[in-house]
Amino acid sequence: MNQDWVVLLVCLAIIATPAALLYAAGRGYLSAVATMAELRSSLNHVLLDTEKIHHATQLQKPVLCDAHKRISAVTKALEKPAP
Repeated sequence: MNQDWVVLLVCLAIIATPAALLYAAGRGYLSAVATMAELRSSLNHVLLDTEKIHHATQLQKPVLCDAHKRISAVTKALEKPAP
């Protein structure tokens, strides 16, 4: 009778060990998926902020180019020696 219990416990250990490992791996996978979802969310937030900055820069670009042309013209006129 003692051997039957030993065999039963060994079989239980053989079955329980892979089951526990699979359970732990599954929990790790779910944790990794949750982390990836959080990372994706934060990256989307950063992307939206970057798009806002890019849009604002595109709106300011013509004004800055025009100001640069005017400042360059005045600077060149000041650098020319008087005849």
